[in-house]
Amino acid sequence: MPTKVIAESKLCGFRTLITAVSDGQITRLKLDSGCFKVKSYGELLVAVRKEDLYRAETSPIFARAHEARLTPTCIVPVAVMNACWIENQLISKNLALDNKELKIIFVE
Repeated sequence: MPTKVIAESKLCGFRTLITAVSDGQITRLKLDSGCFKVKSYGELLVAVRKEDLYRAETSPIFARAHEARLTPTCIVPVAVMNACWIENQLISKNLALDNKELKIIFVE
């Protein structure tokens, strides 16, 4: 069953639905978003190899984000990485579903 993750930033007002499906070595990705930069990112990033999930500095998840000119504060690439980790059983899907969300809290 595919892994679906929503990245929602109230700062920019956009919501992105990320769908990840793994066949064991390749994870196929689909991004649905109202943001034109994220749409471009989704066109550049259609699949990743399992080995691409272990090091951020060499992962196409972040390289394609740079190519698509996403801002450094965009939460979509991190959400994509989390979706891939869940889909590849590197994060427990049950644990993720039980906790529902990750947060950044601005304090002051």
